[in-house]
Amino acid sequence: MVGGFAISADPTELRWRALKRPSAFIACGFGAGLLPKAPGTWGSAAGLALWLLIPQQPMWQIGACALGFVVGWLACAQVCRHHELTDPPEVVVDEIVGIWIALAALPTEPFWLLAGFVLFRFFDILKPFPVSTLERRFRGGFGVMIDDVAAGALAGLVGYAAWWLLANGPPDFR
Repeated sequence: MVGGFAISADPTELRWRALKRPSAFIACGFGAGLLPKAPGTWGSAAGLALWLLIPQQPMWQIGACALGFVVGWLACAQVCRHHELTDPPEVVVDEIVGIWIALAALPTEPFWLLAGFVLFRFFDILKPFPVSTLERRFRGGFGVMIDDVAAGALAGLVGYAAWWLLANGPPDFR
């Protein structure tokens, strides 16, 4: 197996062919995870682009994050089970949902969208506590998704704190 997909004379072609299955299509971020080099970054970029299509109202954002998590969990579970893998790099639906969670906490201005993207990638790659703990603790589709949810939450918290400080100034503890 190469990258979680069976080997053929042209592995790239077969990997793209695997997207005919709905679970693989969703799990691979609609193809973003199959782009060359840095699939997590491509998945995060796809997530940012998709975020711009979601109405920028809290109930829509929360609903998109929740629905994305459940659908991603199910898709990842099928792909991981089918290919006997734990967290293949081509699977990037977790990055899509993770960046949505980060962006839900931030204003929709371009600066904050970029800041959310950078912060999410930072926490997703660095994997500080509790991200690393969750990644080791859980397996299957849930395990694929939950560490990126935590990375998105951390990115959202840090981004929101930065936004708040810039908007209000440092707190006065006198």
